Amino acid sequence: MVSSPIARRHQRVLIDTSVWIYHFEEHSTFGEAAGRVIEELEAGRFRGIASELTLLEIIVKPLQLGRQDAADDYETLLSYFPNLDLIPISRAILLDAAGLRARHRLRTPDAIQLATAFSSGATLAITNDEAWAHIAGIETLLLSDLAD
Repeated sequence: MVSSPIARRHQRVLIDTSVWIYHFEEHSTFGEAAGRVIEELEAGRFRGIASELTLLEIIVKPLQLGRQDAADDYETLLSYFPNLDLIPISRAILLDAAGLRARHRLRTPDAIQLATAFSSGATLAITNDEAWAHIAGIETLLLSDLAD
């Protein structure tokens, strides 16, 4: 579980798309850990942020399956989730993402997520992407470290 000491040390926490996907899909390995993160966010133990890119990423599979209703539900959920700020992708974020991508050879979505974190003052990113652990300026908590 995202413990209270972590929540107290971090005012704003980036929730990577993988956390939402593992939770929604009830992933066999990471679904429970992702669910605990989402529960802690909902309970207000920390303030979460997510890039609007997360919306794009989580609705792709429902749309591939012809499930517009599920895609609409995910959009509503992210838009109104308690203690979560959905951050628009701005030109400044894209320019910062380009710099992160150039320096760290990140994939474009990861660079946008991290640039969003930096621009929003997040000091912790919850993800399952080990490459994020090498990025200076933000602490990374991996779902694999939270999985039972």
